[in-house]
Amino acid sequence: MRRVLTGLVVAVLALAGCSGSSDDAAVSFDLPGDVPDDVTFIEAPSTAPPAPSFELELLDGSTLDLAEQWEQRPVVLVFFESFCELCAQQQADVTALSEEYRDAVLFVGVASASSAEDAAEYVREHDIAYPVGLDPDGETFRRYGVDEPPLVALVARGGQLVRGWPGGVADLGSQLTEFVVEPRS
Repeated sequence: MRRVLTGLVVAVLALAGCSGSSDDAAVSFDLPGDVPDDVTFIEAPSTAPPAPSFELELLDGSTLDLAEQWEQRPVVLVFFESFCELCAQQQADVTALSEEYRDAVLFVGVASASSAEDAAEYVREHDIAYPVGLDPDGETFRRYGVDEPPLVALVARGGQLVRGWPGGVADLGSQLTEFVVEPRS
């Protein structure tokens, strides 16, 4: 009887370990380090309103305080959903820009109606390295006026909402140099 119970416990543990369901949603993100000395930021227009601050629970379980982040550097908020075809079409360009500006600008993905598993799959599928979190009650989506993703919002260092693009933005790179980061010489 003892062998049967031991065998049963080992079998249950092996099956639980092989299911992988808890690891399927596991993703991790690294925040950028200090802003490099050679990067200068453009001041936000005096007419720019303050960006709504919020904390975002990331898919890796950590919490990101956005107001704390934009005190150091500009932030690009990428509102998306895992099932949004237009979001997926634009994601390669957004991901490339997040890598190009990695040390100067923090990109943050925000999903609302997507499950954690679906959002994590989207992150893996599109090789997203920047932080991504969920807005399950839709409050952040509402505060930023996101009726339907994609929407990209640009927050200057200091927390002013410089610009928002419903439907995403094809020329985000030029917008970053126009509104946020001085071009490198």
